[in-house]
Amino acid sequence: MDYVRGALLALAVFWALQVVASWFQMRRYGDALRQAARRWDNGFLGVGACKVRFGRGAIAIVVLDDALRVREFLSMSGATVFSRFRSHPGFSGLSIEEFSMRLSGAGLRRSIVIAAADALERAQRTAQPQSPPPYRPVPSAAV
Repeated sequence: MDYVRGALLALAVFWALQVVASWFQMRRYGDALRQAARRWDNGFLGVGACKVRFGRGAIAIVVLDDALRVREFLSMSGATVFSRFRSHPGFSGLSIEEFSMRLSGAGLRRSIVIAAADALERAQRTAQPQSPPPYRPVPSAAV
């Protein structure tokens, strides 16, 4: 009986540690996102992710200016809660095409490349002007 009680206590401790660690990681994500949004008062921000079952996943933040040039590229990759966002200053000022080309040849981890491509796509999607829905006349009821 003591074995079961000890195992349940250990499970509860590990679960509590996971909750606290996840809170810290989400806080880092929120802080990085707020800082990027605050730093640039205009432009387009995209966040992308690459989830993996085993290994290191990644999250990327890409900020584009009004001319669709990369202002900032941040990435976070790792399997632990101790990972932080890392800035990639070599990508600043690049056009979308140059960013994509440099991204594939930069020697970054595959999950970071996938997350950055996803973030770039999302930023581009928000940059495209929203067109109003097409006009459709309402059919009148026959009297």
